[in-house]
Amino acid sequence: MNKYGVIFDFNGTMFFDGEIQEKSWRIFLDHKIGRMISDEEFQKYVHGCHADLSLAYFLNRSLSREEIEQLSEEKEEVYRRLCLQNREGFKLAEGLVEFLDDLKERKIPFTIATASGLNNLKFFFEYLQLDSWFEFDQVVYDDGFIPSKPDPFIYLKAAENIGILPENCIVFEDAVSGLEAASRAGIGRIIGVSSSMTREQLLQVPGVSETIADYTKLIHLLD
Repeated sequence: MNKYGVIFDFNGTMFFDGEIQEKSWRIFLDHKIGRMISDEEFQKYVHGCHADLSLAYFLNRSLSREEIEQLSEEKEEVYRRLCLQNREGFKLAEGLVEFLDDLKERKIPFTIATASGLNNLKFFFEYLQLDSWFEFDQVVYDDGFIPSKPDPFIYLKAAENIGILPENCIVFEDAVSGLEAASRAGIGRIIGVSSSMTREQLLQVPGVSETIADYTKLIHLLD
């Protein structure tokens, strides 16, 4: 029986897309609200959050499910276009392919818990060949019903999907909301990925035990 499993956030964790995310949000919001967005707002209301939370904050009103879906897709169309325009940078984080290959070879259960919606998830599976390692049906994503991080449900569901207790899971996350979600879910080992925050900032988040800049030196995790 497997003793532990691994759960990855995606954006900013597996794919370092912080600049693309911010650019797509700025382009989208410039058309919607016409003001500059602060770095603090991005960290709190964009990174790791579902679109319904982000949109409600920036538009400053309650939105119907239909409006959320329409506006979210409008923004994500900008994001996907920017990804494809930057094919050199549209790739998995350094060392991650080798790490995933090692997890697969050792038969260690692993999956993704992401705030991305279905269309983006399909996009990532297609262009980044995620089906080489991941079972699509095991991935937890924003389907319109799963509460946004920092609610712990997304990590509890991901642990359930791979058949491992939360306390026996390792989570890789880059955003405060996601790190808090993992901590609230009782994840046994939370590793901060310093793609958008410094090591010092990550270690200040409750539950974070260590940090990495990429996946090039992770063999010790499997021993």
